[in-house]
Amino acid sequence: MPKDIHMLVSMINMKLRDDDMQLSHVLSVYDLDETEFMKRLDENEYFYDESTNQIKTK
Repeated sequence: MPKDIHMLVSMINMKLRDDDMQLSHVLSVYDLDETEFMKRLDENEYFYDESTNQIKTK
């Protein structure tokens, strides 16, 4: 997994869009803890928008 938050968000969004996956499934594929992932998003001014199935900036 990329350490750079922007690369990570880009990669996850690509999976969400191209493979039509839900976030929980993408995180499990990459063995990422959902709570830690959401915390990292929040710390970097991102959030997960369930209605569009995308990670977005605040």
